[in-house]
Amino acid sequence: MGADGFPLPSDFDGPPADVHGCIDLHMHSTCSDGAFEPEFLVRWAHKLGLQAIALTDHDTMRGVRRAIDEGAKLGIEVIPGCEISVAYSQGTFHLLAYFIAPENTVFTAKLDEIAENRHKRNKKIVGKLAEFGMPVTYEEIREEAGEAVTGRPHIARVLLKRGYVKSTQEAFDQWLGDGKPCYFEKETFGPREAIEHVRKCGGVPVMAHPLWLNRENLADLEKYLAELRDMGLMGVECVYSDHPPEFRARCIEIAKRLGLVVTGGADFHGGVTKPEVSLGSGAGGGFKVPADLLQGLKESAARSRL
Repeated sequence: MGADGFPLPSDFDGPPADVHGCIDLHMHSTCSDGAFEPEFLVRWAHKLGLQAIALTDHDTMRGVRRAIDEGAKLGIEVIPGCEISVAYSQGTFHLLAYFIAPENTVFTAKLDEIAENRHKRNKKIVGKLAEFGMPVTYEEIREEAGEAVTGRPHIARVLLKRGYVKSTQEAFDQWLGDGKPCYFEKETFGPREAIEHVRKCGGVPVMAHPLWLNRENLADLEKYLAELRDMGLMGVECVYSDHPPEFRARCIEIAKRLGLVVTGGADFHGGVTKPEVSLGSGAGGGFKVPADLLQGLKESAARSRL
């Protein structure tokens, strides 16, 4: 850490990219599974020279107003955002919702419902861990989460503290990851419900990290994105930190053919989650999001409110 409390480039693997004048529309704070407070992220983004950012915590907007207020003080634009878990035939994908005010009670009430379902899922995981000889209490998991929406990363940290695993990654690889012995799907939105809810609240629904959809090929990806577009999807996060350049380029072509806006973000968490990713940049500094992508997102937001 530097003297002013900001992480230094050496705190992360590889040198950061020069992101001055760029944007980053995907990051997480302590209100979900990130390592830093919302205000800290804004200050650091300002220090890096980012033009605009979006706070997109998982299934909550509790930190968004704090980030917006800090951005107003420093003169950096903060786009309200949220990353929603969506259940579909192949598991779960993530939908980014932009430009919904954090005080929108219609939107946040549904997030509260999802959070309650997340608690039910977490308790199932705790029960299954006990069956495998790893007893933990839900109280210590909630304590580990603090103000954040409680999820599997917090369970993994408790398993590490208890000595049941040697790393949080091992916790996911052996027990908590998709298809592992202690994994349970959480009850959440379906694709149409999620997209329509975001649109109803005046927001812009964007498919997060499309490579993670694990479609068989690009043609299959385009077909599925077309189905979601017909449900109201407005954009695709083509420019994403762990997507290879070739995929980004092809994904942008698909988005343009489908009339979907292109967005981008690093998906910064900090700490042990994605340690190679910094604000605005990915591993080795080989990633940045051009500022001109923000205009397309704003135009989509204007259409969504019509």
